Amino acid sequence: MGYFPFFMELKGKNGIVVGGGKVAARKVEKLLLFDPSLIVIAPVIEECMRVQGGLPQRDAAASLQFEEREVQMEDLDGADFVVAATDDEALNGRIAEYCSAERIPVNVVDDRDKCTFFFPALIKEGPLTIGISTDGKSPLAASWVRQEISGKLPNGIGNAIDLLGQIRPAVMQLEMEETDRKKLFEKLFHYCLEKEEKVSVEELMGLLQADFEK
Repeated sequence: MGYFPFFMELKGKNGIVVGGGKVAARKVEKLLLFDPSLIVIAPVIEECMRVQGGLPQRDAAASLQFEEREVQMEDLDGADFVVAATDDEALNGRIAEYCSAERIPVNVVDDRDKCTFFFPALIKEGPLTIGISTDGKSPLAASWVRQEISGKLPNGIGNAIDLLGQIRPAVMQLEMEETDRKKLFEKLFHYCLEKEEKVSVEELMGLLQADFEK
């Protein structure tokens, strides 16, 4: 049946990443874009993981802590999600079983059958997030699709979406009819995309006011 692509807020959510190598570091790098609170647990935490703590983070809610020790199953209690990214297949399996029993969403690297959620191939452009999944069957195919889509997105689309979000309350207040609001949003959206230079909120608000003063 496939997996439904829920988009869930991770800001401030508690995540446990078990594993301290390159694979775990890639998972952490993706997650930090969405401001969770992460704890990485592993007997050895490699430098590739530690550099993630120095990445610019979008919000103070995001955090990254390291605990260099063996993981215990009780460490997972209360977690909002868990990533099992060790090179120990048996340990990954125990983590998956524990999470399943405790109803904790879990991703087990390179073991599709033990996952209750997958990491999509991501396109992130400001507030625009596109997730591409193959139900864990072919990460290579997901990556190829990501590159194809990313190369076709218009420049400045992230900024355009952000601006539309900022002026949305004004549009909702000025235009009561849903059909007319849709037309107005379309006009403002295409205006942002067609402008060569970056558009400001003030510029859009001026355009909005001029439209209603006609």
